[in-house]
Amino acid sequence: MSRLITVGLIGIISVFMFRIETRLDEIQDQVADLNRVIKTAETVKYNPKELECLAKNIYYEAGVEDPVGKYAVGHITLNRLKTGYWGRSICDVVYSRAQFSWTLKKKLEKPNPALYAEAESIAWDVIHGHRVVSLEKSLYYHADYIKEPKWADINSKITQIGRHIFYAKARNSWLEI
Repeated sequence: MSRLITVGLIGIISVFMFRIETRLDEIQDQVADLNRVIKTAETVKYNPKELECLAKNIYYEAGVEDPVGKYAVGHITLNRLKTGYWGRSICDVVYSRAQFSWTLKKKLEKPNPALYAEAESIAWDVIHGHRVVSLEKSLYYHADYIKEPKWADINSKITQIGRHIFYAKARNSWLEI
């Protein structure tokens, strides 16, 4: 009987240790990903409406992504603002014609409060200089489940973060950062 209990306890401890190791691996991966986000001196003037536009864009474009994916969407939005091509304000960029798919929907789903709060926090960070390493020159992206769009210039592909593939420029475009 005691041998059976010992075997059972060893089994339980093994499962517990495996779960701890798995969770530690997940935490290490998350920390490594967050090291891809750095604080720069590059900030943007904004008002509460601009912050809300950026938070909505982050939420509806990358609401279920890891934080780095959310930072990436915010970073691209501000890269576009920097060019002036899509508008002179964050809201202009976000609502520029047919640039972000969620803006084309007539009715949006009600935001998940926790995920939206995270999007707001990340929007604030991005406005205050947090950027994703490697996306300094990126202006475009698309989801990996979308067949390669006609605009995609495969020669200017930079990286993939989460479900999004990022590019420095579009095919036949002169626009670069």
